[in-house]
Amino acid sequence: MLNIHYLHHVAIAITDLARAKAFYGGVLELTELPIRGIDSNRAWYQAGPCQVNLIVKDKADPASPRHVALCVDSIRKARRALEEKGIQLTETTQVSNINRFFFQDPDGNRLEIVCPIGQG
Repeated sequence: MLNIHYLHHVAIAITDLARAKAFYGGVLELTELPIRGIDSNRAWYQAGPCQVNLIVKDKADPASPRHVALCVDSIRKARRALEEKGIQLTETTQVSNINRFFFQDPDGNRLEIVCPIGQG
């Protein structure tokens, strides 16, 4: 048995490191982590107990339903904060007991904000 404890990190392909850092660090307000032992053409961010690894590629990944979901304390505050920063949101239906909406990073990577219903 593997006995997996949690998801450690996700890797997201980006094409412009400075632009991606402005988005993930500035717009999403994630904390950038120091890079240790690997090339400097990438960035790491802390997102709760999970980490986000931005990896520079020549071309953006093709559009797909694949996405990263970020859980917040208040769906209303998150929606308002992103709209105030000029981020275009795509509303969607609730699933189970989760309120949610989607948006994209500058390379078109699909991101989702989720929040349990009744929590903010």
